[in-house]
Amino acid sequence: MKKTCLLLILALPALAQVRRIDPPAGEGSGMPYFAQRQDGAVYLSWTEPVGARPEPVGAQTASPAERRHALRFAKWQGAAWSAPETITQGANWFVNWADFPALTVLPDGSMLAHWLARSEGGGKFGYGIKVARRSARAADWKQIHGMSLDEKEDYAGFLAFEPGGEMAVFLSPPPSGGGHGAHEHGAGAEHRKTVRFVRFRGDRVDTEGEIDNDACTCCPTAVGRTRNGLVAAYRDHSPGEIRDISVVRYTDGVWSKPVTLHEDGWKINGCPTDGPAIASAGSRAAIAWLTRASGEAKVQVALSSDEGKSFTKPLRLDSGNALGRPAIAMWDESGYVAVWLEKTAGTAAEIRLRRIGGDGTLHPVQSVATVAASRTTGFPKLAVAGNQVILAWRDQSVRAAVLTKQEIESKEKK
Repeated sequence: MKKTCLLLILALPALAQVRRIDPPAGEGSGMPYFAQRQDGAVYLSWTEPVGARPEPVGAQTASPAERRHALRFAKWQGAAWSAPETITQGANWFVNWADFPALTVLPDGSMLAHWLARSEGGGKFGYGIKVARRSARAADWKQIHGMSLDEKEDYAGFLAFEPGGEMAVFLSPPPSGGGHGAHEHGAGAEHRKTVRFVRFRGDRVDTEGEIDNDACTCCPTAVGRTRNGLVAAYRDHSPGEIRDISVVRYTDGVWSKPVTLHEDGWKINGCPTDGPAIASAGSRAAIAWLTRASGEAKVQVALSSDEGKSFTKPLRLDSGNALGRPAIAMWDESGYVAVWLEKTAGTAAEIRLRRIGGDGTLHPVQSVATVAASRTTGFPKLAVAGNQVILAWRDQSVRAAVLTKQEIESKEKK
């Protein structure tokens, strides 16, 4: 194993030809998130501080009730970003590097967005989810739902929207008095989180329910769309403090029971705050995730050709010193492209990129950007629009870059 790791580290990645085209995000902005419309149009959302004396995202010099933030977005126009638009702004938000707002764009052009607000009179982690909608024929956003906002010392968050749809998956405290869900092993566990879903119909909630009654407490969730339904992934919580990735499918109006993606056996007495990422199209899906089972950090990917019913054995993406936080997108109808953080020297890390063929072929690793190996970098994101691969991350503020598919393929051959 040591010899293998050494060879991985010595195989230095090629430097990709990256063109920085930062979005119109304000100073101290963070938490970038990509949404893609059915026609391929790409939207980038982010959070930024506002006010006479804005503080960087995550600053603690003022109380939450005094700090004000805005959730904004811009559309990628092929060579530049559109002017930013504001979804909402306010005070007393919960602004966190790992639990970030999300956006989805429906086929008719309407949008759903969510952000996190602290409970009135609540503790440090007393917050919940707010959801707003914008009609395709209106410019204003309307708040349509709030989840677990009455919790004073607990939270609901880590929401992932269905791409281009009205379904969302999120983490929430158990219902009062306990509940019965897919797993019974977590009953009575301290600080337990459940995995829930909510489906909207216009400005109202159509259905809501529980998927799993015991999951890891603070890892992002992920949802992908397949030909006949949805596939979702999250970090689960099993007996003995095992926190591997579970997968569920939504078909014919019913969620399946959770199935472990791969028996990594990662035992950790606490949440690693690093969840899975999904890319899907038609019958294909890929899930990327971090594990530190047996003390070795690895970013892995597993592929499915049957809408998430089964997956291949994991393929290792990293170069031997993974930090984690993967993101993945469809490269074409059958292949994928992923990014993650890889530790380098000292306190530095690199955003690295790798293509994965639909047959499991792993193409050479490429380095995209140098960043801090800390929470301040957040979770890098990527989207594929036609011939372009667009990336976003945080370096003091939200940054973005674009590469062409030809440039990536050319570097792979060197």
